[in-house]
Amino acid sequence: MSSYDERPAGPAARGVLYVADTIVESWDGIATLGDAVGLVRLLRTRTGTVDVDHEIAVGGFDQPTGVWHDGATTVGGTVLAVHGGRAVTDGRWLRSTVTVGTQWTGVVVVLGASPPLEPGSLAQRLEALEEDERRFQAKAVLPRDLPQRAQDALDVLRACTFEPTGAVIASPTTSLPEAPGADRQFDYRYTWVRDAALAVSVAALLGERATAQSYLEFLHSLSAQSGVPAHPLATVRGDDVPEEHDVTGVAGWAGSLPIRVGNGAGGQLQYDALGMLVEAVSVFLQTGGRLHRQTWRMVRSVADQCCAPAEPSSGIWEFRTESMLTSADIGRWLALDRAIWIARGWRPTTRRRKWKRARDEARDMVLASLTPQGRLPQCYDGPPRPDAAALMVAVFGMLDRDDPRTHAIVDDVITSLGAGAFVYRYAPDASDGFAGREGAFIPVSWWAVSALANLGRVDEARARAEAMSAQLPRLQSEEIDPETGESLGNVPLVWSHMENARALYILDAAAKRERYGATGLWAWRLARFARLRFRG
Repeated sequence: MSSYDERPAGPAARGVLYVADTIVESWDGIATLGDAVGLVRLLRTRTGTVDVDHEIAVGGFDQPTGVWHDGATTVGGTVLAVHGGRAVTDGRWLRSTVTVGTQWTGVVVVLGASPPLEPGSLAQRLEALEEDERRFQAKAVLPRDLPQRAQDALDVLRACTFEPTGAVIASPTTSLPEAPGADRQFDYRYTWVRDAALAVSVAALLGERATAQSYLEFLHSLSAQSGVPAHPLATVRGDDVPEEHDVTGVAGWAGSLPIRVGNGAGGQLQYDALGMLVEAVSVFLQTGGRLHRQTWRMVRSVADQCCAPAEPSSGIWEFRTESMLTSADIGRWLALDRAIWIARGWRPTTRRRKWKRARDEARDMVLASLTPQGRLPQCYDGPPRPDAAALMVAVFGMLDRDDPRTHAIVDDVITSLGAGAFVYRYAPDASDGFAGREGAFIPVSWWAVSALANLGRVDEARARAEAMSAQLPRLQSEEIDPETGESLGNVPLVWSHMENARALYILDAAAKRERYGATGLWAWRLARFARLRFRG
């Protein structure tokens, strides 16, 4: 068994293994080794010696199975080699036995060609990784409420980032069921425009502007051809995602079938994700970032596209059947509103009349669908089903915080879709093309915190945030069973962590306004901007 520190692991993690009666310290990490990358495990005992076996098999699932020869194998054109210990191969499996004493020794799995390094050199690499992580954490500007949750969000974001391109994957796992025993298994090992945009926003809000810039540059690469991302998700190298298909002969947790890889959302239209993209640029600028030419081209192109009336789309819930979603016009409004704000401050000669007219038309479309009870329906062309996407009206300020319609919208979502501290994204028994009852959706549960805080209902927002935090593990999944507390779906989910961090920032700002008034909030934001802008 093992015992790890409660904090999510960064690029290196330490733990303790109990092997019979011997206590073994472990030190794991992923380190660059020349032109290669190594998965490193170092071990040492506190007293005595013990043999520790490691077994490894690679491939299988949806990839070719690797066969070991002399401690090496090739899968998909990539060479993997194991260094350290006494290796015994048995076709698919390689067992490496390491005799562990009081000095560091261990095993390294290397991707690519690299000469083996001595344990002392590997320990120096891992120590350097930990020191880099400490410097990264020390720079963060964390909110007053639940600051460790915001730090966790940065840790997860960093762990899920593909550094060569700046892409952030939605989750490092695939096909973990959202409804055990049903067919809600999806592959999240890709990068969504939505998540990349949230990464820009959250990294900037928490003081990591250089990190935010790297995510913004990845969005530039997705927009290079037309100025607008061609698809709502891509591979970490910016390519089209593979077509979705089932993996035969494999069942998931609780016998869940099918196991899917690739993703069917690759060709969808998601206006709400485009709105989040332009919102991210506005946050980046508010925290001291610069508006580069490529960024402005992207903002302008998205705004121009959003001037046209919304077409049937899938939205960020990735419905397999397109419809006239209310959230599409919320997304159009958000993109246009933030583009107008950016142009006013950074490109004042830009003609904005067309954008303003389209923004107001999108807003009018949304509000025209509002029922007297405060319900914003999921679709214009169907029954008035509740949808948590309506919370974006309050989260992003489509209506004023003192407008009673804003409070009615938020209260309707929480009442109709709430489950304790959590919120479903839409009615869990609603037909969406898949079987089984999904759990409460963690990202929109954090939206509820953000919405309440923006409306000045700080005590409600804080109580909800604390209740959620008390039930959620440090690594947050996509969904949660509100009755059992069981995590559902892929984990960790970057989106859940990003909305958590953003909600805590918004709660922090709302508390400042409650205590010091609008003038005090403005002064706090100005001081924060100056601090972030001139720290480099």
